[in-house]
Amino acid sequence: MFRQENAGLTVAPDVPSQPNSPVSGGKKRGKKLYALVAALVAIVVIAGALLIPQGSGSQIQLSLTYTVGDHMTYDITNTVTGQQYTSSVSIPGSYSDNLTLSIAVLGFDGQNYKLNQTTETATLGSLSLILNVNKTSYYNDFIAPGAPDVFYNISSNPALTAYLAKQTVNVGDVWRFPVSTGNASLGYTGEMTLKFAGIQNLTVPAGTYKTFSVEVSTSNLILHADPDYLNAIHLDIPDNMTLQMNGTAYLEQGTCRLIKSDLTQESAFQTNGIAGTSSMYTEKILVRDTKP
Repeated sequence: MFRQENAGLTVAPDVPSQPNSPVSGGKKRGKKLYALVAALVAIVVIAGALLIPQGSGSQIQLSLTYTVGDHMTYDITNTVTGQQYTSSVSIPGSYSDNLTLSIAVLGFDGQNYKLNQTTETATLGSLSLILNVNKTSYYNDFIAPGAPDVFYNISSNPALTAYLAKQTVNVGDVWRFPVSTGNASLGYTGEMTLKFAGIQNLTVPAGTYKTFSVEVSTSNLILHADPDYLNAIHLDIPDNMTLQMNGTAYLEQGTCRLIKSDLTQESAFQTNGIAGTSSMYTEKILVRDTKP
């Protein structure tokens, strides 16, 4: 038994040889070990996949694409519940309404689509408008109808302008930007978050579509209402009313056409000894999709 070091090399001592184990037994143990390792790897991969949003890292093209002759019909439902109360009286209330929105694509000049938009309600009848919609206006469907226009006066909002200049976005990306709607006399201020949450197949009455989803949430949204301005336009709206919005929009991958959206808006106010809360749920869903 000896150890010899030479030029940085260490020579290990001689070790008496051991009797050879049967070859077949070694192979069996090796196969079992490989099977165990493979099973553990599979478990890790599956667990990791469950934690990653579907389509994570996938790119989404941000451009509204219609085909001339397209005709889309949406059902829109609004459900409102609320309550006003003083120190001695509580007054609950609720209502709901339904309307149908039809959009016919009449033409396209390379940048703008010409749309015939018709709204039908049981109480107000039918109203048609001819609209010109730019292909970059994909963001108009990020939020379900009935919400404050957070995309009002985009040019005065540098953070929002920078986001909307993007032509693509990755699944998992999050946009946060300040909100400023209306004007100094009547409007909301606060912050909004949009999360591009995933890509999935979504089935609605009009069919099954490959969609990407945009999750919507807000924080610190406050209504600023100037009393003199409200008196001049004969509106009775409490100042400093708070609003919280949460919802999801599903847009078709590749076209940014709206397939479905939902939004819950919860507001609260307190003024002149009267307080109140309200909640409005809105759903917009594609029910017919006719191609030329």
